[in-house]
Amino acid sequence: MSEIPLPCHFETDVSLSKKAYYGIGGTARFFAKPETFAELANLLLWNRTFRLPLALMGSGSNILFSDTDFPGIVISLERMQRLTWLSDDELLSEAGVENTLIAEELFSAGKGGGEWLYRLPGQIGATVRMNARCFGGEVSEITTGILTISVDGRLRWRQPGEVFHGYKYTSLMENPEIVVAVLLRFPECRPTEEILSAMRRHEEERTKKHHFDFPSCGSTFKNNYAAGRSSGQIFEELGFKGQPEGGAMVSEQHANFIFNRGGATAEDVLTLAGRMRRAALDKAGAELDLEVQCVGLFDAELLGSCGVGFVADSKEPSKGWVGLLWHPDEDEQPASVFPCLLMQGPVVGYSALDREFPSGIFVEVEQLCSLEEASAAPEAPFLRWTTRSHDPALFSVKPPSRFPAGTFTEGLWQYSVSELFIARADGAGYMEFEMTPEGHWVALCFDAPRQRSTGFELLSAEPWSRQVRLVQDKDSFGMEFCWQLLNPFISEQVIALQCSASSGRGEFGLFPWWNSPSSPADFHQPDQFFRILLL
Repeated sequence: MSEIPLPCHFETDVSLSKKAYYGIGGTARFFAKPETFAELANLLLWNRTFRLPLALMGSGSNILFSDTDFPGIVISLERMQRLTWLSDDELLSEAGVENTLIAEELFSAGKGGGEWLYRLPGQIGATVRMNARCFGGEVSEITTGILTISVDGRLRWRQPGEVFHGYKYTSLMENPEIVVAVLLRFPECRPTEEILSAMRRHEEERTKKHHFDFPSCGSTFKNNYAAGRSSGQIFEELGFKGQPEGGAMVSEQHANFIFNRGGATAEDVLTLAGRMRRAALDKAGAELDLEVQCVGLFDAELLGSCGVGFVADSKEPSKGWVGLLWHPDEDEQPASVFPCLLMQGPVVGYSALDREFPSGIFVEVEQLCSLEEASAAPEAPFLRWTTRSHDPALFSVKPPSRFPAGTFTEGLWQYSVSELFIARADGAGYMEFEMTPEGHWVALCFDAPRQRSTGFELLSAEPWSRQVRLVQDKDSFGMEFCWQLLNPFISEQVIALQCSASSGRGEFGLFPWWNSPSSPADFHQPDQFFRILLL
C-alpha cells in the first residue's frame, strides 16, 4: 500500500518527534499535508477504501505522540494558510495559521482584542478546538463562526454556541470533526503603540516564566477552579518543581510544566503526570484533567493514571488508542438523519484579497433522502441548494423589468447571482445553475469546461423545468434537484459540488474557496470542485 499515493501532498515514514514541540514520538506511516478543503475531502474519501487509522495535528504544540509507531495517517493542516479580511471587522483564517501571525496581522490593521495570541504556541484551528485562553483572553470571545469537515467529508459552518462549552472545553473535543477555518471578529480599533506594548508584555511574561527553556506542551493539567488555586500552585505546594522521571522533568519555575530535558519518552512524561495527578487528588483533594492531548497507542494503565479515556486495542488489550479521528476497529457511522447537510458556509472572495466580495452571503447543500429512497422515487426532490443573505444590498444588481421574476433568464450572469456547479467526481461533465433572490434562473450543461453538451447549445427551460424546483422564503432562495437529473453525475456514491456567486459589479466569490484561482476569475474548473460522499 505504501506505493499507492495519497490524493494530496504527503511524506512517508516520518519521525513524529521532529514534528511535535515535545520532541517525542514514533514514526508515522504517512504524514499528509492537504492544502485545500477539496484535497482534505479527497484524502478522507481515499481512506474509506484503505481504512487506515487517522490522527490530526496542528503545529504539535499541545500533542504528546506515543513512542509506538503510528500505522496510519497523521494529517497536518500546516499548508492551510489563508488569512483574509472579509470586512473591516471580520478576519477569516484557515486552520493552519499560527496564532502569532494573527496577532501580527491585527497589529498591522490597528485592531485590538487579539494581543494575547502573540507568542501563544500553536495554530488557530487547534486553539479553537480546545477553547484556548491566556492573559485574560479566550478564543471563544473573538470567534463568530467555525468551518469543520467531518470524517465522512461533510463541510459544515458552526455557530460559537454549538462549539464552546466552557473553560478549555468544546464539543469538537468529543467529535471526529476537523476545524478547517475560523471567522474572527475584531470591532475595536486601538493605537498600534498600545497593541505593540501589550504584545511585548505577553512575550516578556512567557520568557520570565521560562516557558521556552526546553521542549514542552505548556501547561500539563487544566486548572480546577473549585480547588481555589491554579494547578501550578498545587504542584508547587506538593514539591514537584524540578522532579524528574527519565528524560522528563517538572520545570523549576512553573510546576505545571513538564519539560523534555533530553531523550524523554512519552512514557516518562505520562508516568510523571500520573504521579502528579494522584498527589493532587490524595493530598490536595483536587481532581485535575490532563490538558496535553495524547495521540496514538499507549499503555492503558498509564493512560488511566492520567485520567485519559481510551479505546482498548483489539490485539493487545493492555494498550489503548487515544486522540484519533478514526480507527478501523470503530463501528461504522450511524445512519444519517435526513435532511443531511453536505456543504454549508460563507461565500468569500475568489482571489483571497481583503474585502474582495461582500460579506454575509451563506450557501448550503442538503441531501433530502437516502440514495436508496431517491432511486425509488426518481422525480422527487433529492438535493436542495440554498443561498441566504439578510442584506438585500448584497444582490443589488437586478435583471431589468422585462424579465419577470421567477422566469428562465438568459444572460443572467451579468447580474447579482448565486451559482451551483454539479459535476461527476472524475470531471467528465458538469451542470451549472444560477439564480437571483427574485427567482430568475438559468441552467446549463457542459461536457468539458465551457463546452456545452450536445442538445444544450441553445438555452431553454424545457430540459430542466420538470427536474428542478425553485425554493424561496424571506431570507433565502435556491433550487431542489431530483435524483433522475443528478444520477448521471453520481459515481460510486460520490458527486462534486461547487458554490459561487457574482455581485454583477465585477466581484466574484467561492465556497468552498480555492487556493490557486485563475486570473481572470473562472468558475469553470471542475478539477477544483469539492467531492463529497452521498449517503
